[in-house]
Amino acid sequence: MFRRFERLRSLRYWTVVAVAVLAMMFSTAPAYSHDPAGVTLKYDLKKQTLTVTVAHAPCDAGHFVKEIEIGKNGRSVGKYLYTQQTGESITYTYPIAAQPGDVLEAKATCSQYGSKTGRIVIREPT
Repeated sequence: MFRRFERLRSLRYWTVVAVAVLAMMFSTAPAYSHDPAGVTLKYDLKKQTLTVTVAHAPCDAGHFVKEIEIGKNGRSVGKYLYTQQTGESITYTYPIAAQPGDVLEAKATCSQYGSKTGRIVIREPT
């Protein structure tokens, strides 16, 4: 009887250790690879340009915003590929024809993990 109790206690101990190790492994993965923190859009109606700013801090040379896809009114109008990122945020300007009422979106995709989308509705100048 006593041996059976010791065996169960030992099994519980190793189960708890295994679960703790797995939890630590999976909880630290996002610290190394993460999706962009935010995507901010600004549109200049006069110049017909969309400025996209992506907040994304790279951890190493292989971790960067690899793609920005621009959408207008639910349709893709451009896909732009990148191979590096030098700062904690990047800003790009794209020539996009739009008029008041149009909805523009920009989806920024990380080279290692996830994506984030920003959205703006074009308004009449005030």
